[in-house]
Amino acid sequence: MAQFQPEKLRLKGKIGHFLILLLIIHFAYPYSEGGRWASAIWITFYSLSVGYGAYLTSQSTLQVRMTGALTLLTILTGIVWAFNSNDGLVNGALYVFYVVIIANLAFIIQNFFRFVFLAKMVTRDVLFGGVSIYMLIGNIFTPIYLLLNAIYFDLTEQNAFGVHTYEVEIITWQRMYYLSFTVLTTLGFGDITPVIPYAEPFVLAEAGIGVLYVAILMARLVSLYESHQSSMAN
Repeated sequence: MAQFQPEKLRLKGKIGHFLILLLIIHFAYPYSEGGRWASAIWITFYSLSVGYGAYLTSQSTLQVRMTGALTLLTILTGIVWAFNSNDGLVNGALYVFYVVIIANLAFIIQNFFRFVFLAKMVTRDVLFGGVSIYMLIGNIFTPIYLLLNAIYFDLTEQNAFGVHTYEVEIITWQRMYYLSFTVLTTLGFGDITPVIPYAEPFVLAEAGIGVLYVAILMARLVSLYESHQSSMAN
């Protein structure tokens, strides 16, 4: 495994930009339900935002090229998903889209985590990075839930999650994004729930990660601050 080299990352001074993109995604996602064009625009923006995060955390030219290729792949499969009426083609595009997005987000989270928890002092970038990781956790569980639901639906023609506040029970990206963040923050409103045992461990895992991550991050930031203060005093 290649050694992690934070100095090769492009994060310095740019984590705030990426965090802004995550916040735009967070507050604007309901507007992506306005039809095929709205979905296509949203998918393109989302894919480019994730691709930008992967680019910032790439440590080599090869990783940058792979990031670009995967970003283009998510845009193309997302557009097929938005505009094509062929069920077989749409399902194939969805599977590719979910898997690639999960891989990209996992890559970003891993490098952000290393950047934050290997830092030697609390800086603005470290704070922005800590918040970004929390947002990214909510983002990565969205396609995980959707992939799980797609697999289960293809096998049984039933959904793995139940939407209890809509007349038509439709599992969409927007509903799963909403579910992911209510689980991550342990709000648990109960309007969307897993309805099969196989989905429950994923929901419980996200809730546990949400609680533990905040505690670990706070402990790390306090430790860095005290260490810095101690070194300044000496």
